[in-house]
Amino acid sequence: AGLEMSAMLKRQSNLHVIAYVPEKAISAGAMIALACDEIVMGPSAKLGDSAPISVSSDGALQPLPETERAKFESPILEDFRDSAIRHGYDPLLAEAMVSVGRTVYWVENSAGQRKFVNQATYDKLTADGSWKPVPDVRNPIDSANELLTVSTSLAVTLGLAKGTADSAEDLAQQRNLSILATLLPSNGEVFLRWFSTGIARFVLIVVFIMSLYIALHAPGHGTAEAIAMVSLGLLLGVPLLTGYAQWWEVLMIFVGLALLAAEMFIIPGFGLAGISGIALLVVGFLLTFIPKEPDGLPGILPSLGSTWAALQNGLVVMVGGMICSMILAAWLRKYLPNIPILNRLILATPTGVTDSVSVSQPSATWPALGDRGRAMTDLKPGGSATFVDQAAGDERVVSVVSDRGFVAAGTLVTVQEVGGGRVVVRPA
Repeated sequence: AGLEMSAMLKRQSNLHVIAYVPEKAISAGAMIALACDEIVMGPSAKLGDSAPISVSSDGALQPLPETERAKFESPILEDFRDSAIRHGYDPLLAEAMVSVGRTVYWVENSAGQRKFVNQATYDKLTADGSWKPVPDVRNPIDSANELLTVSTSLAVTLGLAKGTADSAEDLAQQRNLSILATLLPSNGEVFLRWFSTGIARFVLIVVFIMSLYIALHAPGHGTAEAIAMVSLGLLLGVPLLTGYAQWWEVLMIFVGLALLAAEMFIIPGFGLAGISGIALLVVGFLLTFIPKEPDGLPGILPSLGSTWAALQNGLVVMVGGMICSMILAAWLRKYLPNIPILNRLILATPTGVTDSVSVSQPSATWPALGDRGRAMTDLKPGGSATFVDQAAGDERVVSVVSDRGFVAAGTLVTVQEVGGGRVVVRPA
């Protein structure tokens, strides 16, 4: 991300970009600051310390092997060199911010000429006494066992910073500039940040699983389906906007849902399609917790400690959400039929045996209470059945729900309830 921001800043040919550093610009912050046209620092700010690092899941630094470090460092060093050449900084200073093992001296001669040199050049120039270290500045500027990090005063002295300011407003006043806008996080960005947290995604997973469970077992209400779509949109939309989800991960999830729907309503029994659908859903959702690693990292498995930490967090949220959903589903199955209004979301099977249907008055709906038809597909409990429309004189297919659980295709069924956008049937 730092490299991308640096490249974007260097493309701004019609803008003069000033990096104001109120407290510190280290790591990618230094990269972004050097990419700007000039740097202005706060009274006690810091700049530098930009070596690539690897962090473990517990936040501790991990050593990088020599080859991997060289691979990480190479594009960063080139970006720092390019920024230095563009904006008049000495490349040795820029490189010393990224790589350990580089010693940088600042020397001057009797004519007042000054330049930055490495260890070998320093030894050669100072051997005959014609060049000497610049007075009142630490010598060397950066030693071999350090990463160059400079305070405000030293940054100004070395030419890395063009000046100081107490604040961005003070800087604008110094330059006789007007502040047209201050870009702070918007409400939308705060919204995205909150819905990216583990707690929010845990809640969304539970809501999605429960609403999907209700929609598949008691279709026709519309409420459960709507809640499932909204929660799924948040589960996928937020990672897409924040760069955590890739298009193929979203495709995996939708293919998994399609396979589950096919298993529920089309394919008899529960087999390969259902298992594959569940696997695709779990893997797809898990991958939306993992950020995309920088291009060029070796291997298929995650290479960074932070990626493994994100994977671990995703597993905890996913497993916890599924366990919580199973517990909640068991509780709803037991108590929901007794809760007013909410009991309409679950089809309650009457106790005892009821083979007849009482019809107090003629019904204007079709099919009517007591009408008999035949299941076209397995009812799991949702599916399709055919009924004869006496008025039209033909047979029509209707979406129905069984109140006795699974009903095999071809079974004669009787209409028990019509209303609320659904037809409830029972084996005749």
